[in-house]
Amino acid sequence: MGWKQDPNDNSKMVPEVITGSYSYDRATAPEADTEVERPDYVIINAGHATKYEFKYIEGGPFVDYGIVPIASNAGVGGFRVDIQPVAWKGGAGTTGHVTFIYKGDI
Repeated sequence: MGWKQDPNDNSKMVPEVITGSYSYDRATAPEADTEVERPDYVIINAGHATKYEFKYIEGGPFVDYGIVPIASNAGVGGFRVDIQPVAWKGGAGTTGHVTFIYKGDI
């Protein structure tokens, strides 16, 4: 919803209903080793010297993704990985190191 000038009183604003379909991304930072809804992709926000692992099947095993070569908090930002896991873990990883991104139309 937006705002527009009131057609009956130009000294005030009134809500303007915006029509159409809009797409919004939703992001979550699940705890390590916690199964969640499958995302559209993930963003790895912090690199560290231990390996990240991802689980692709509920109740299944983790798959080694490897060491991520980005420096933690070095201002380089995270990077997108086009995978759809249901959980993640990493030896030095903590909540916030991996973000699950969900796309959807509203």
